[in-house]
This record gives sequence, structure tokens and C-alpha cells, in this order.
Amino acid sequence: MEEMPALEGLNKKYTAKKVAVIGLLLDPHREKWALQAVKDTTFPHLKDDGRFADHVFGVPQTLIVDKNGQILDIVVGMRSLQEFSALADKYL
Repeated sequence: MEEMPALEGLNKKYTAKKVAVIGLLLDPHREKWALQAVKDTTFPHLKDDGRFADHVFGVPQTLIVDKNGQILDIVVGMRSLQEFSALADKYL
């Protein structure tokens, strides 16, 4: 949750460059809480259908995925907007 403002900033900063931020809810038991927590964000949030949880090494975790669905980078731990921007710029 602490990382949400940085992700929101990233989403706004890179929308024109066709970079998308997507949140993923891994714990279906916390859906009500999660929906309340992300109500003011502008990027979409999806519920895990069981295929992603096994690939999560820590929370928060960020995956950089290209337009073909190939994972380019995995970052575990909280990052700032500046750090996220550097990651995005690396792959643009």
C-alpha cells in the first residue's frame, strides 16, 4: 500500500508511452479490503485466478512485461517513482 502513490505516478507519467500499470490481488480473502484500498487509483486491478501466486517471491513484487507477455524483469520490494521510472525507461 505504501508503494501505491509511486505506481499511480508511474501510470500517469507513462500512459502516453503506452506503459501500463496493473495491480494484482493475490489473496481472494482480502478482496473487500483491497477494493477499498485501490478505489482512488487510475490503473486497473485484477484478481489472480491461481496462476500467478506461485510466481510471487515477495510482496510487493513488480514484473516488467513486454507487449508479447514476456517477463523482462522482476523486482521484489518497494520502489519509488524515480526507481520505477528508471526501470520503465530501461525497456522503452
